[in-house]
Amino acid sequence: MQELLDKLFSPNKVLLCYRCGSSIFGLSEDESDKDFTVVIDGYDSCNVVKTDDCDFFTFGRSYFERLKNFDNGCLTYFLCWLDNTLLAKENLVYVDESIKDNIDEFLYIDFKRHFKDWLYRLIAYFGIRLENYKEEKSLYHLYRVESLIRHYKETGKFEYYFSKENFELAKDLKTNLNIEKHLPRLQEIFSYLVSLYKEEQP
Repeated sequence: MQELLDKLFSPNKVLLCYRCGSSIFGLSEDESDKDFTVVIDGYDSCNVVKTDDCDFFTFGRSYFERLKNFDNGCLTYFLCWLDNTLLAKENLVYVDESIKDNIDEFLYIDFKRHFKDWLYRLIAYFGIRLENYKEEKSLYHLYRVESLIRHYKETGKFEYYFSKENFELAKDLKTNLNIEKHLPRLQEIFSYLVSLYKEEQP
């Protein structure tokens, strides 16, 4: 992996690389692409770099910091998936020596502070996809998001959580792409997100 990272991102210095996406949630399949988040120095934007079987979601260090603070100038597409950071330490592929001692701080996001911001981005992202649901594969993530949020509301802890029931539903949807079957439940989850967002309004 080190050789591939050097090849893809040289002359920029790779600071961090960790697995993300369906594989860390136990929902990947044999034919699934492998997803990675990469943070590099000497770059101030974002990109998706693709190889034959991998997608590298690539951020400059300053852009990654902006993401962590839910900067309005950052793309919704990337802000939606920031909860990947909750499992980043368990899925590290590479960490540069310069940040090794500060990896917890480097990955930390104050989700409680930015909860409303995250909800807003989820609603924006999934609202469009529910309207075009027949061709949308990512809707299974709504089951995962609901689990995490309900756990947070019940315990006060913003941490990775995926209920067994929702995991099985997400797996069924991702494997079989039987969206029509799941649509009523997905719309119910979306309405729940909207209601929470309204509650968070001042």
